[in-house]
Amino acid sequence: MMNNPNAPFAHHLDYMKTYQPFYSRFDPCPPIGVKYYSTPPQLYMGFQPPGLQQFSPKEALKKGTLWAALYDPYKNPYEGKRRTHHDE
Repeated sequence: MMNNPNAPFAHHLDYMKTYQPFYSRFDPCPPIGVKYYSTPPQLYMGFQPPGLQQFSPKEALKKGTLWAALYDPYKNPYEGKRRTHHDE
């Protein structure tokens, strides 16, 4: 078993991507700023190699996948940023 199930794909471990929507000076609303989106780990695997480390059945149900290399521990980038009436 490997210690890090994502080791063969470590150079792609930045699953959280960002972009900044276009804002024109003629737009009536203030710019949105940076938007975030998550890409699933399987996008970076050309095929599923044999012998991948597996979670226990109970853990797999919690994580949503049987294979540790395909697990993405999603972290909400917007968490902690409260929207107030001033933000809208």
